[in-house]
Amino acid sequence: MASVQSVARTCLERGRDTMLVLGISGSFNTEDEQWIPGLPRGFFHDSAAAIVNDRSVLFAAEEERFSRVKHTHAFPLRAIRASLDHCGVALRDIDEVAFFFDETFLDHGLSTFRLQHPDLPDVCARERITQLLDGAVDPERIHFVPHHLAHAAATYRDSGFDQALVLVMDSSGETESVSAFRAAGGELTLEFTAPTAASLGQLYFRGTRFLGFKLFDEYKVMGLAPYGDPARYRNVLRDLYELGPDGSYRFDADRMDDDLLRAGIRPRRRGEPMSADHHDFAAALQEMLETIVEHVAATLVARSGEQRLCLSGGVAQNCTMNGRIAASGRFSDVFVHPASHDGGAALGAAVERTPGMPKIRRRRTDLGTDLGSEAAIGELIAAWRDHLTVQRPADIADAVAGELAADLVVGWAQGRAEFGPRALGHRSIVADPRPAANRDRINRMIKQRESFRPFAPAVLAERADEYFELAGTEPDFMTFALPVRPQYRELLGAVTHVDGSARVQVVRRDVNKLFWRLIDRFGARTGTPVVLNTSFNNNTEPIVNSAADAVRCFLTTGLDRLAIGPYLLARAATALDPSTLVPVLAPTAAMRVRRTSRGPVEWELHEWSHPTDIARTAPVSAATAAAITDSAGQRQIRECVAVADRSTVEGELLSLWQRRLVDLIPVALAHTKGDH
Repeated sequence: MASVQSVARTCLERGRDTMLVLGISGSFNTEDEQWIPGLPRGFFHDSAAAIVNDRSVLFAAEEERFSRVKHTHAFPLRAIRASLDHCGVALRDIDEVAFFFDETFLDHGLSTFRLQHPDLPDVCARERITQLLDGAVDPERIHFVPHHLAHAAATYRDSGFDQALVLVMDSSGETESVSAFRAAGGELTLEFTAPTAASLGQLYFRGTRFLGFKLFDEYKVMGLAPYGDPARYRNVLRDLYELGPDGSYRFDADRMDDDLLRAGIRPRRRGEPMSADHHDFAAALQEMLETIVEHVAATLVARSGEQRLCLSGGVAQNCTMNGRIAASGRFSDVFVHPASHDGGAALGAAVERTPGMPKIRRRRTDLGTDLGSEAAIGELIAAWRDHLTVQRPADIADAVAGELAADLVVGWAQGRAEFGPRALGHRSIVADPRPAANRDRINRMIKQRESFRPFAPAVLAERADEYFELAGTEPDFMTFALPVRPQYRELLGAVTHVDGSARVQVVRRDVNKLFWRLIDRFGARTGTPVVLNTSFNNNTEPIVNSAADAVRCFLTTGLDRLAIGPYLLARAATALDPSTLVPVLAPTAAMRVRRTSRGPVEWELHEWSHPTDIARTAPVSAATAAAITDSAGQRQIRECVAVADRSTVEGELLSLWQRRLVDLIPVALAHTKGDH
């Protein structure tokens, strides 16, 4: 295996004084090939790619932003291509590839899968990665980084701390679910682990299932918990765990379901109305997580003497827990990585292989794809000219501030996309944070999600302490739930949660000047230098990535305006006429026909790129199926549908468009290649 020193020599031979490392997270399946049949969606989720040199992070993005498949675990071929394009290099120019799990662990896992699938090719992890990279990288330059070490490397480097305690918590690494490292002088020393059987990620996921939610819905439980009283179920959950000496704890994730069922906890059916029972159970679950984590952290800090804490791993996305840790007073500073999910481990794996990279406090996350040139955005808008009105104000930030002050909701797409699960002013939906009705309005009309889920405030850094109790944190990334100062809770009705907290994002002028100016101009108009900020997407898709994604989301939701680059868009005065658009199957969807036991033929669309357990399907009429087929991605709806069927077909296609199972595009875009 190539050493860092030999890679450095190769860099000099290639005429570069810095090494390029490609970090990768994801499974060995691709969107086109289910190489491991039936791989659960929770394995290797949130695949991503990152390129770093020994000075800085050059690019990082999740695969879902390109494939449009939420939490995809497919090997990140699109993200890798985007990273190479951004850096102006090819795979042959990459000095080293860093993968986010241990090699022996992966090879053992592949052997286990072969017991279930004897036809699975007999290749090891290193060979499979080489295949997926088309043999363009020498297998000896593929390095495998233990999972928790990858998480730890990213958060330690980006904290800017020289010394700290680093705590990684997730569903599982190779054999551990909690790892604590002592960080000093650029080195990470493992101090403590908890086994996968005691997984805190599994604790929260299993509780999430009892509340009728699915995988990746844990954040919904976090939002629900403040509505309940933990006392009601405290003793029931207290019987599930035991706190031990030296930061240890006992908890058996595999027994949790049976223990709760025996205690009389009834699982909520999906769609069943939320009751006080559900609120109280969520509150008790959140309290259990916080109790265990605070026990581990307090013991480790007492033992190590470290006053600074870094957090990462999926559990570190629990911003309520993070806020409690920050407010405990045990730490002088707490840093939570903005990409604590497994996508962030792609970055961490690359960082671990560049030990000379300077430790600098990360303030920005715009590490992804650029929105495109003004000219390219203008061409896209021109193609939609029959359905949009366009302005080009002299000051886009000031113009949008005026729209927010008039109580309009605006999609905001600017510059490079964020890396991580939060929209932080580059791919955001923004609104006035003051009317409480805006929370319900955006949840219902745009995000189409549960009414109990809160939105976050973005506030000028210079004024943040005036409105929020920051507890010594520097909340750049919405990773802490912090108290809104009592005198402003009623004023900030749309972003203050039921417990008086908010997921605060401070916006610094030197980090995101345009977003800072938007908030500043809104403050000048209203006296409140805060805006509501949520991710720019609907409930079926990842955060928008491209300009085309932004236009699509704008036209299929209740957004009032779209600010994209220097342009401010509104819908045309006449209602959108779908008959003039061309229907195209979404890249992840397929159409099939089946004959039911009752005899008639039925058509449906389904997501072929998803695991079968979560793939969305939608029945379609024969007329709509014929329209999609006859269009061939080139002809308008009105050319493919009889007048008598047009109303039904257009209604179905609009619904499928909103669900991202089909795309509707202008004729001008139907004859071009690439992203619509």
